[in-house]
Parts: sequence; structure tokens; C-alpha cells
Amino acid sequence: MDEDEDSRRTAEIGCLLVTMQQPPARAAAPKKATPRGSDRAGRQLRELKTQRMSKSSAAGSPLWSHVTPSPATPALDNHQNNIGRSSGGRVQKHYRHSTGAMRSHTPSADPPGRRGSVSNRFRASVGGSALPRPHTSLRESRTFRATQPTYNLFTGGDANSRPGSRASLAPESVRATSHESSKENMAPPDAAEYESQRQVIEELKAELGTLRYTISTFEQEKQMAEARHNAELEDQRRRAQADFTAKQAAKSEKSQAMRQLENTQKELSDLRENIAQEKTGLEKRARDAEEEARLLQEQLEDLSSAKDEAARINEKKTIDLEMQLQAAQKSTQELEQESQAREAALQQVQSQLAEKDNQVGNLESEVLRLKAQTGDADTMAIIKRELSEQVAHIRNLEATNREQLSELKHLRQIHRAVEVVEEEKRSLLRKLEAAQSLETELAEAHIQRQRLEDERLAWTGYLASSGTELEFDSPEAVARALIEQRYETASQLDKVGSLQAELAAQESALKSLQEENATLKSQLTEARSVATTQNVDKTRLRTERQRALAVKEVEYLRAQLKTFDAEDEAFQPEAVDETRARRIQELEDLVDKYRSEVQALHAEMSSIESDKPAQPTPAVAGAKRPRDENDEALQEQLGLLTRKNRKLQDQLSAVQTQHATTQKELSVVQEQLKALKTQSKTRILSLRSNPTSDFEAIKVSKLKALEQENADLLAQIEGNASVDLVPRTQLDAANRLVEEARAETASAQKSAKRLKEVWSKKSLEFKEAIFSTLGWTVMFMPNGKMRVESTFYPSQTDEYENSIVFDGEKGTMKVGGGPKSAFARRISDQIGFWVREKGCIPGFLAALTLEFYEEYSRNQMQTE
Repeated sequence: MDEDEDSRRTAEIGCLLVTMQQPPARAAAPKKATPRGSDRAGRQLRELKTQRMSKSSAAGSPLWSHVTPSPATPALDNHQNNIGRSSGGRVQKHYRHSTGAMRSHTPSADPPGRRGSVSNRFRASVGGSALPRPHTSLRESRTFRATQPTYNLFTGGDANSRPGSRASLAPESVRATSHESSKENMAPPDAAEYESQRQVIEELKAELGTLRYTISTFEQEKQMAEARHNAELEDQRRRAQADFTAKQAAKSEKSQAMRQLENTQKELSDLRENIAQEKTGLEKRARDAEEEARLLQEQLEDLSSAKDEAARINEKKTIDLEMQLQAAQKSTQELEQESQAREAALQQVQSQLAEKDNQVGNLESEVLRLKAQTGDADTMAIIKRELSEQVAHIRNLEATNREQLSELKHLRQIHRAVEVVEEEKRSLLRKLEAAQSLETELAEAHIQRQRLEDERLAWTGYLASSGTELEFDSPEAVARALIEQRYETASQLDKVGSLQAELAAQESALKSLQEENATLKSQLTEARSVATTQNVDKTRLRTERQRALAVKEVEYLRAQLKTFDAEDEAFQPEAVDETRARRIQELEDLVDKYRSEVQALHAEMSSIESDKPAQPTPAVAGAKRPRDENDEALQEQLGLLTRKNRKLQDQLSAVQTQHATTQKELSVVQEQLKALKTQSKTRILSLRSNPTSDFEAIKVSKLKALEQENADLLAQIEGNASVDLVPRTQLDAANRLVEEARAETASAQKSAKRLKEVWSKKSLEFKEAIFSTLGWTVMFMPNGKMRVESTFYPSQTDEYENSIVFDGEKGTMKVGGGPKSAFARRISDQIGFWVREKGCIPGFLAALTLEFYEEYSRNQMQTE
């Protein structure tokens, strides 16, 4: 395809040459159609030729009156130039061969007013390519034009096909007579000069294309920078999403921890219930719980102090970051303004560049016009100088554009850094808000803890007994003990009710015995009054038996009551009612008195009977024993005294209970006062040297120094003679500034030293990594230089003759032993291939590593 295209272009050039070399008298053939790809210079060239021919026809030359100028062809293509240069000798030979024929048909002198036209120089520059004129028809020429390339050399892009109205402008007779007229014209004398000028124009156009390619490259780099910026934004979004996911995970972990805490609390409540059942274990666990509470309290105090310290540090960091952010925002605004100004300057430069392009095009057209009109060398030199100045200006604009691009990249990096700082500020603000919320929660927790502590002190003071430990460790245990006591009290009340029923039964039995005794007494008296001596003996025996039975029954009931009392004292000693026992004892004493009285009466009766056995006193039937009024009064007085005693005992128990409660309240108040006193004496300890105290000390010392310095300056102003010309305080202030500067310098030197140590350590690790992975020993040198030496081909001396030095700032590479050393000659082929042709330094080093390793392996094998 390339050969066909070359042949077609050659044929087209030949047709154009033939068309342009036609004499004026044979200008009847139609003009050949202009191929696609012509530009503004070609149109101007056609206009110039038309003007020239119109001038010639106006001057009296009828030979050019019917000649239609041939349209210009894209003869500025590199391939056509090569054809013109390669066929220069053949063109000259063709011109010499056709000189005789041309003379026979050419006038002896130029028409009046005719000068050397552009077509002559154009024919001389192109040279006709020494090819015979192709005999093609109109259809073939149209087919040939349809297959021409569409690349435009002047505009740098594809050129659309010309409209059909411009396809053929010359008559058909020109095509028929083009071969004969080509022999009649002679080569112009300034063909070589025109060729050199045309080459200069071609070079300028090539430089213009290079500039446009540079601009397109700049636009591509700008698009790549935007793509990188979008990638960085996407990376930031992914990081934010990762942070959000981590936050969600932390929240889920927190909820899980809360659930675990609730489960732990439930287990703790279960354990407390189990502990309530085991008293000994309860006391031990209570002590452990108190110790744990004390530890938790200490931890809470530590956490609160750490939190306060962290809040102060965060506040200081926030203030610093705000100041840095303000400075960064200010610098960002300034940089944005500079960027906008530079963008405006860039747009202005681009507009100027477009104007310069237009001026270059105009100058090229002017060059063509001047060449067509005068062909003066001075004018061409001026045009060339202007074009060189324009090219230099364009290069300066490109350099300025590159500088502004680099500054724009730097500003964008700064802007990204400012965005990162803003994001960090926002994150720190969020952390600060969280810390403030935690601080409020901690304050509420402190208040609640203090309230609970007061409540705990209150109920522990009420529950604590003298000389013993706490029986209950929480209000829950107190409530549980209260419920148990209530249950126990209810059971004791049931027992007391049953005992009272039994006592009432015993009292009723005692009353029945008393009534029976009275009945017996009355029967005895009746029996004594009516019975005989025999009956008296029988009655006495029967009465004795009944009395013995009654005594046995009473003893049995007393034994049963004592058994009940013994059981109560053994199993429930706290539920024994002293009042009830005392009352029962009184009743028993009363029964004993009655029994003794009955015995006394029996003895008296027996003595009376023994004194008067034969003369029994007749008793009146139905007579009753007389009432003893003294005994009745005594019983009333005894009952009154008993009631008074019971009331006094109740009052005494109430007073004792009130006294015990008052004493307990007094002890609780004393415990609270003691706790408050202990809290007032408690101090929060801190380190002797901490940031807060140091800052306060520095501030106080500075304030004192400023006050003293102001006092000395005021005394000096007032004219006090005792004050030195230079106050001592100012000298002390200057000394303090010097000491601070020295401290800062020492700190900076120390940090620089540490950074150097870290850098040397990291560089050593980096060298070892490169040595172990790539096989090259790296040595960093001043001014951004780096020396590399292969481990498989080391230097034999200390001059590093087998090393390579890379200069990062200049972008150069030097051989350690010099350009004529054995090492340089050995690696020259690799340098020529990898560095100069490929431009790949890693490939160059890798090739050297492979070569040196093979040689090293061969030497090792030969040595073994």
C-alpha cells in the first residue's frame, strides 16, 4: 500500500508540474482538480498566480489571457520533499534535455511586466521527479484524487474533501497540451534558494506541530491529574466508609458488652441470693465486695483524672489545630488567588499563543506572498528573524506554562493537605464533643455516686452494731432480712396464739378445779352436818382421793407447761414472752396458796373434829360459807397494782426503744460528720512536675518578672537615681529569652540527631534490602547523588572504578572509572541499547546484573 501511495503521489506531482509548465498560448485544457489536503497557503498561492496572470494580461501579453492557474497541491509533505530531493539530479537532466524544445516554443523575452513567478520556483524545488507524464483520463484522475491522503500539514489534522465546484477549474485542452509545454519552460535561477526557504518553512511548521502536540500532551496530563484527584477522593471516601464500619463495630461491641454486663448483674444477683442463704459465705463475699468497690472507686478516680488530663490535652491540641487550620485556610486562600491569577495568565498566554499562531499563519502567507512578488533575500531574512522571535516567544510561553503547571500541582497538593487537616479537625471536634458528653455523664455519675454514698453511709450507720462488722452489705439484704423477720414474726404470732389458747384452757381448768373445790367444801360441810361418823370416814377418804387426783392433774399440767416453756427457750429463745411467763408464774403461786390454804383448812377441820368427835356441830342444811371481805379487798388491790406495773413496764419499754433509736441516730450523724471531715481533709495528689503545675509556675514567674520590669521602667521614667540605666529585669528577661532559645535549639538539635539516627538506620535497612533483592550496593552521596556497585562485579580498589554514579537533580549517569575505563568500555553496549535507545535504567541495571552473575558463576565453577 505504501508503494502504491508513493506512486500515486509521484504521478500527481508530475501532473501538477505539467499543468504549471504549460505556455500561455496552450492554456485551453481544463484545470486538474485539487486533491484533498490543501490549505490556506495553497489558496493564497493560487490567488497570487491569478493576480500575476491578470497583471500580465493587462500589460499586453495575450499569451496568458486564457491560462487558468493550477491549484496548489500539498507539496509540503515530507514524502514529497524526499522525492524532490532525491530526484533533483534527474530534474536538472530533464531540464537540460528539454531545453531545445522549450526554446523553440518559448518567446525570446519575457512579457512586459512579468517577473519570476512562484510556479517557476515551485517547479524547480519539486523538480518534476524526472518521471514521464502519466497519460490518464478524467475518470482516472478523479479516481486518483479520491484515494489521496486527507492529512493537512498546515492545520495538523484531517482535511475534508473539497466541494465539487472546485474539483475542475481548467479546460480540458490544458491537460492535452501539458506534455508539450513542459519542454518549453526552463528552470528558474533561484530554485535552490526557494528550496532552502521552503525547507525553513517546513521546519517552522514542524515546530508548530510540535507545539500543538505539547499542548495536547499538557491537556492529557491535566486529565490524568484530574483522574488521580478523583482516585484520591474515592480513596478518602473508602477510608471514611471504613471508619464508619469500625464505628458501627465498636457500637455493636459496646452493646454486646452491655448485654454481658446485664448478664453479669443477673448472675451477681443470683449469687447474692445464694449468699443470703449461707451466712458465713455472705460475710466473706461482703468483704470482697467492699474491697472490689474500693478498687473500682480508685479506678474511677484514676479514670476521671486521666479523662481530665486528656480533655486538657485535647483542648490544647484543638486550639493548636484551629490556629494551624486558620493559617492553612489563609494560605489556601492566598494560593487559590494566586492559582486563579495564574490560570488567568495561562488563559491569556493561551490566547496570545493562538494569536501568535494566527500571526505565524499570516506571516507564512506573507512569506509566500513576498516570495511570489519579490523573492528578496533581505525580506526573507526579516521574516525568518520574526519567525525565530515568535518561536522563542512561544518557547518562553511554554516554559512559563510548565512553571505555572508545576506551581498549580504544588498548590493542589497543598489544597489536598489542607483538606486533610480540615478532616482531622472535624474528627478532633467530634472527639471533643464526645469527650464533653462523657464529661457531663461523668459529672452526673459523680453526683449520683455521692448521693448513693451518702445513702449507703446512712443505712450502714443504722445497721452497724458496736464492735462488730456489718451484718448487711446492701439495702437488698436489709429488705430480704426484713421479709424473713416478718415471716418469722407471723409464725411466732401463730405460736403465741396457740399458747394463749392452751393457757386459757389451763385457766379454765383451774377455775373448774376451784369451783370443784368449793363444791367439795360445801358437800363436806353438808356431809359433816348430816352424815354419821362412818359416813364421815368414807367421805373423807373419797375427798382425799379426789384431792390427790386434782393435785396429780395440776402437777401434770404444770409439767406440760414447763415442757412448752423449755421448748420455746431451746428452739426460739427470742420469742419467749417474759410477761406471759411471769403471769403464769403468778398463777401457779396463786394455785399453791390455794392449795396450802386448803391443807390448812383440812388440818383445822381435822383438829376441830379431833377435839369434838362425839358432838358434831349440826349444820344448817343449805348454809354457805361466809364471805371473807378482807380477801376480796386484797384481790382488788393486787389487781390494781398488777395493772399499774404492766403500764409502767410498757412505758419503760417504749422509753428504752426511743432511747436506743436516739442513740443510733446520734451515731449515724457522728459517722456522717466523720465522713464529711475526712472528705474535707482529702487532697487530690499529683506529680511534683506535671504539665499543669509547670505551666502555672511559668505563667506566675513571667507575670512577676513583667511586674518587676514594669516597676523598674516606671521608676526610670520618673527619674529615680537608684535605678540603673539598663534595668536588671530587662537583662534577666533577655537572658530568659536566650535560655529559651538555647533550649529550643538543643531540642531541635536533639530531634535532628534522632532523625539522622533514624534515617541512617532506615537507609541501612534500605541498602541491605536492595543488596539482598537486587544485587547492587547503594551509597548515597551529597547533592542528591547515588553510587551503585554490583555485588557480582565489585571494585578492586577504593576508587570505585566499577561503579555508576546517578545524579538525580541533573538526570545524568557517570561511570566511576571514567568514560575510557575498562568498566565503561565493557558496559558501553548496554548503555547504548538500554539507556540511549530504550531509556530504561532498571532494564540496564538488570542486564548488567545478569551478565555479571553469569561471569561470577563461571569464575566460581572454574575455581572449584
